Amino acid sequence: MAWIDGMIENNQRIVPQKAEKSVDCGYQVIEDEDGRRIIHLTTHGSKHRASPPKSSQSMQFGQTVAETLVDILCEAFDLSHPSGSGVEPEVRAAYQANPHLFRELIAADVEAADVVGLARRRAQVDRFRKLLTDDVAFRAEMDALPGSGKEKVWQQFFEQNPWILGTSLATQLLTSWNDKLLEQVVAGYSIVDVGKRTDALLRTSGRIRSMAFVEFKTHTTDLLAPKPYRSGVWKPSSELTGAVAQAQVTAHRASREIQERLQSKDVDGGDIPGDWTYMFRPKSYVVVGQLGQFVVDSGGHHEQKIRSFELYRRELSTPEVVTFDELLAKAEWMVATPPSE
Repeated sequence: MAWIDGMIENNQRIVPQKAEKSVDCGYQVIEDEDGRRIIHLTTHGSKHRASPPKSSQSMQFGQTVAETLVDILCEAFDLSHPSGSGVEPEVRAAYQANPHLFRELIAADVEAADVVGLARRRAQVDRFRKLLTDDVAFRAEMDALPGSGKEKVWQQFFEQNPWILGTSLATQLLTSWNDKLLEQVVAGYSIVDVGKRTDALLRTSGRIRSMAFVEFKTHTTDLLAPKPYRSGVWKPSSELTGAVAQAQVTAHRASREIQERLQSKDVDGGDIPGDWTYMFRPKSYVVVGQLGQFVVDSGGHHEQKIRSFELYRRELSTPEVVTFDELLAKAEWMVATPPSE
């Protein structure tokens, strides 16, 4: 039996089960020792067995997960939310009868579309925050990606939310080089050299665009070595210096092979006139660790560690080192509710 602690989006390839393999699912409403209601679900074996069906898989969850599940079901099947959200029954009935028409009306309403888009982004920022602060939630997403480590979780998250990188990393707006995939091979394989792959290939927006590279480590990567190098001096961790070196080599190799600019191609492989991306000392970024590593148990700041880290990254000409919590803070600001006038 499993206790369900939270609901996360699953991106595995799932094959729908055939109706002839259907089973029954029994449910019970029970209470824990504190009087809180719990839903218990149990699936039973196939109806086609010679012996009576037996209990198979069981799960339990409380009110928080139940509310999330209701939201998911309503969205997936175009159902009206049981809370009603203050909507008249006639309107809900009309929506259920013709949801596509309602969607077209919303799409044509700029303000309505903005509300829907902002709500989705806020949900992803909440997910971002949970991945940084909730080890159980992070582990659940990692387990949903078999054979992958922590970096793959972040790779997938930013693949799904490239707008966070685009609006939070640089002063310029950054957009994905490829609409379908952030991760790209930027320097090819050959018999004399290895290929170089960047976790996110971006480019600046505007009439003239330049390329940018991003490398992801993890939110738990140490920013500094575990012990001071000298009194009051802490050197960068090997993971951080390795990521910096990796980003530098990737950008260098891409510049060497692409040279000064790259011509964009259409879906048929033809040149898009005037659509160039320039490679003059391209910007690069390493997203790594959290600044919370410099907060001591009493809640105060470790000034020597902060000084060592800030001096190190500010003296780097490239790449720029950005922590995951700094990226989250910018994303939170981007979706914050503006003050009412």
